[in-house]
Amino acid sequence: MDRNVDLTKSAAAPEPEEDQNKEDERRQMSTSSSLLESAIDRFAREGGFDDLPLKGKPIKIEDGDVLTGIMKNANYQPAWIELRKEIAADIKRLVDRSDPSMISESEYEAINQKIIKYNRTVPNSQLQKGLLSAANLHAALDKWE
Repeated sequence: MDRNVDLTKSAAAPEPEEDQNKEDERRQMSTSSSLLESAIDRFAREGGFDDLPLKGKPIKIEDGDVLTGIMKNANYQPAWIELRKEIAADIKRLVDRSDPSMISESEYEAINQKIIKYNRTVPNSQLQKGLLSAANLHAALDKWE
């Protein structure tokens, strides 16, 4: 019975060493953040932020989704949009051939692998597209552009 009481005591009350370790961690984090803040302050005082492009001009954020506006201003596009453009270019290349009957199955399969990857990465299932075949080549081009 005494043994159970000892186990509960040790589980409920932290050891003095644990308290000391937590206090040391807090001090280190506090020291790290204060060092970082002082370095940033010194950098600003020395004029480190003076030569930034568009300094003093407002950030242009379009109406709607703030994240989309920021990504657009930074010329960043998610991987699935880049892949969509790549697939559209591949399909256009096939459509522009002089003899579409000469398109091999391996070319369709390569594009279909990209379509499968695209369908897995799009954020909404409504954006998913069907696979490509000789029968739907021209219709697919309209859907991908």
